[in-house]
Amino acid sequence: MAAALIHSADFIHADSFPNPQLLRPQTGGTAGKKVGTGQGAKVGSLKFRSWLFPDIHVMNLHWQVDRDVSIVEESRADTVNINFQMSGQMNTRFTGIAREVGMKPHQHNLIFSPEGSFRNTVRAGEQVEMFHVSLRKKYFSELIGCDDRWSERAQESLLKDRPFAGMDSNAPMTPYMQKLIGDIKQCGQSGPMQRLMLQSKVLELVALHLGQLQAGTSRAPGLTMAEIGRLNELKAFLNVHFLEDFSLPQLSRLCLLNEFKLKKGFKDLFGTTVFAYLRKLRMDFAVNLLLDSSKSIDHISDMLGYEHPQHFSTAFKRYHGSPPSSFRP
Repeated sequence: MAAALIHSADFIHADSFPNPQLLRPQTGGTAGKKVGTGQGAKVGSLKFRSWLFPDIHVMNLHWQVDRDVSIVEESRADTVNINFQMSGQMNTRFTGIAREVGMKPHQHNLIFSPEGSFRNTVRAGEQVEMFHVSLRKKYFSELIGCDDRWSERAQESLLKDRPFAGMDSNAPMTPYMQKLIGDIKQCGQSGPMQRLMLQSKVLELVALHLGQLQAGTSRAPGLTMAEIGRLNELKAFLNVHFLEDFSLPQLSRLCLLNEFKLKKGFKDLFGTTVFAYLRKLRMDFAVNLLLDSSKSIDHISDMLGYEHPQHFSTAFKRYHGSPPSSFRP
């Protein structure tokens, strides 16, 4: 039996259902507020929550599909779209992108399709949950910079309005990505602090997603996309907790990789060992403290975990080539 063909306009603007690709408030929603829930009889049962920030639109969609259906969208959208497939399966054909994007549970991918047209095909009985993040093109371009091969190619495509997918095959969601999405879904909206916390978690989720895309273009022989994701999450964790002491077994448990895979994978992916990276973070932090604070060298030595200040000074000079005192204003 052929799938029912439905145009998105038949239900997106009806029933106060917002278009997930657009960044302007629509019926039933105001900037920064949850939109609520709605139903779409033509496509099955739809429930959603939607958060709108400057340059970012987030939607969590639950979709109970009652029959085989193909939904066609034909409006233009000046956004980059990231989809985290929480449950259910769906296939999407985007204009300008050669391959069909088939999403399965716990996968994610990024699509830039400026013409905005696509066709989603879903089979009857699927219970689809999507966590969708749209970012304004200019904002996304500023976020990714141009420091690696993936970013260079993406920037060129954005500049020329040329459609592209973030990667050739979908990446697996990591446990920390799933935790972040859970935190976002459970976060209330009761004031500016809550909005800031919510937006920061969304940006952290986007950063982890981009980390997987960028790492996928690096030379990392023998690493799966899931392992690349775990190593990127470990690196992000160390960027925050670099003043703490860790053993290799502790780090191995943190990233759910054995010690050999952790040591070799981190070196292959980032070009340095995990403990050399920690040392770099600490020594760069020490320079910032020396330049920007009135803390004594003894105090800074203690902050970095050295038992004796002379040990800190020796390690600092070995790393930077000059003693700590030379970095004082």
